[in-house]
Amino acid sequence: MIKLLLEAMPHIEPLCSAHHVKYLAVFGSAVGDRFSPESDVDLLVEFEDGLSAREYAADFFELKFQLESILGRPVDLVTAKSLSNPYFRESVMSEQKALYAA
Repeated sequence: MIKLLLEAMPHIEPLCSAHHVKYLAVFGSAVGDRFSPESDVDLLVEFEDGLSAREYAADFFELKFQLESILGRPVDLVTAKSLSNPYFRESVMSEQKALYAA
């Protein structure tokens, strides 16, 4: 996992807790040696059950914006349900590294 994420870990847990995150993981270039100064950070998120559509949307976008602020670069925040391509989904699921679990 990249140094940028390791240094941000003290900020990630309270952020996830505040935004009803059940699980947050990193995947893509940030878990390997392909990460570069131009790379975004790919994150897989799962929210707690029972959120209204409004709460879900508010938590999703606020989490994304705050993670971008903490990390200082774009964040591609995705949910498992949004991964419609089975090959891409399998790739994400196999390479992901957990950052937070409630």
